[in-house]
Amino acid sequence: MFLTVAIPGLIVGSLLSVVLREPAETQGGRIVGAVEQGGRWFDVFKSRNIVLSMCGLFCAMTCVFVLGAMVPNYLLDYLKLTSTQMGFVMSGLGFGGFVGQFAVPGLSDLFGRRVMAVVGFTGAAIFVYVLKNTGANPPMLFALLFLVSFGCLGNIALITGPIATESAPAGLISSAIGMVVGAGEIFGGGVAPIIAGAVAQRYGIENILWVAMSGVLLGVVVAVFLRETAPRKVGAARPQAVAVR
Repeated sequence: MFLTVAIPGLIVGSLLSVVLREPAETQGGRIVGAVEQGGRWFDVFKSRNIVLSMCGLFCAMTCVFVLGAMVPNYLLDYLKLTSTQMGFVMSGLGFGGFVGQFAVPGLSDLFGRRVMAVVGFTGAAIFVYVLKNTGANPPMLFALLFLVSFGCLGNIALITGPIATESAPAGLISSAIGMVVGAGEIFGGGVAPIIAGAVAQRYGIENILWVAMSGVLLGVVVAVFLRETAPRKVGAARPQAVAVR
């Protein structure tokens, strides 16, 4: 698996180092008109949306990583599916995420970032609940995982892309995105599966879905407090050097 993932990454990284050039208007990575001083990266925390985006990514990744890590055992050990059926059901996460990462940010251009973030988290919570109450029905389980992933991974793309970019302080767009993604990965990829594992050992594998649902329900609350940044909703496209608080 390491070779499957690492080799394409190394090839792409090598090609980027040869082909990619810094645009002249950014002056080697610094946006024209932006004044950067030592320690300026800490200014990302002055943007309410960036802090909320970090929390929102915690929530989305909690759901995604718990489902990805624990649901195969849930399907095999609790619902007694075959390995082939389990593989089919789990593929719903990938297909749903693929579609959601295009659709949710795209729809946010029309309906607004905050609205789509709330809808994504709310839909994911509803479908996780339905998933928990669905028996050994592979097609239905596939559809539900597809829909959960559509909302969660769609929101991950929305939060780390448009929302973080449009909310970043001047000259710190890359830093803001890195902070948001790093925070989400640490909790969603590290802490949440540990919590789900403890829940599975103490209360049974079927209860790990409550952990995933808790993440997206908290995400609804976080998303409600986001400030709208979609150009169509705030009136005009925002120059990169202007911060949205």
